[in-house]
Amino acid sequence: MTAMSRCSSSSLALNVAAKSQGCTLHAVATGYGAIAASQRSSPAEDSGFSFVGCRLTGFGTLYLGRAWGRYARVVYSYCDLSGIVLPQGWSDWGDRSRTK
Repeated sequence: MTAMSRCSSSSLALNVAAKSQGCTLHAVATGYGAIAASQRSSPAEDSGFSFVGCRLTGFGTLYLGRAWGRYARVVYSYCDLSGIVLPQGWSDWGDRSRTK
């Protein structure tokens, strides 16, 4: 998957604290993809992704996020999803413990 972001911070990374506000994310998935992939080693880590008032566009089989680790955190608030996201919304990457 590739993504083009018009945000003030990176839209795809691993273990960071990132807030993107009022941005447009355009994702293109050739197989399947995730707009964000968060990784945290413990629930005490102050990291994750926050998208506020953003617009998501693109095509392909897309998830809002996928759990790179057990304590992944991605938040979408007041975003326009434009019908591009799979109904499941989130991929646990085959580990049911990541669906909490």
